[in-house]
Amino acid sequence: MANETVGTMKDRVAIITGGSRGLGRNTALNLAGRGVNVIFTYRSNQKEADSLIREVEAMRRKAAGFRLDTGDVHAFDGFVADVRKTLHGWGRDRFDYLVNNAGGSLHANFDQTTEAQFDEIVNVHFQRRVFPNAKADSANQ
Repeated sequence: MANETVGTMKDRVAIITGGSRGLGRNTALNLAGRGVNVIFTYRSNQKEADSLIREVEAMRRKAAGFRLDTGDVHAFDGFVADVRKTLHGWGRDRFDYLVNNAGGSLHANFDQTTEAQFDEIVNVHFQRRVFPNAKADSANQ
């Protein structure tokens, strides 16, 4: 993507997990500025998601945001269905880029961290990266 020019990126589609704020939001806006349409996920803040959609659409790009808890593997099938429906509505069968940005944090000393808290961090940041990639690949077929 670094070597691509704005002209070659125009009308491509990116999926960005954790796209409604922070680095994910900045990535979405940067890609939209390069002509890329954006599908993104957010965990809970619908207001931030709606704001990002408006900003991307103001750049004359398409945008769609879907609530997804990447720590819940059972949520991915619904997300894939939403992505397929969105792509179809945009006249597309496939997306071009996947940015795995979703994550979380735990603000506790290591010696005070429970096994369940540690498992949640590992699930979101490591183990759950496999499932979105596999599901995203299936949405691209």
